[in-house]
Amino acid sequence: MNCRKLKIARLFSLTACMIGIIRVIGACSVADQKLFYLYVQLGFSTFAAGAFAMEYFRIKGQQSRKRKEMKGYERRKAA
Repeated sequence: MNCRKLKIARLFSLTACMIGIIRVIGACSVADQKLFYLYVQLGFSTFAAGAFAMEYFRIKGQQSRKRKEMKGYERRKAA
């Protein structure tokens, strides 16, 4: 995964987290209790998906950097 795709993925996961928080806050203005729970559940699930994606792409970025470092180390060692 190149750097540009990783940045875009991080942006989308951060956006999902923010939308989740906004949904939970928006649930407070709903008068019906069933809709309140629906909005809260949607907010939490969206936030959790965004947080999971953010952590996933952070790990992918670390793995990519480690691979690049190992390739450079092997080149220097061979030279």
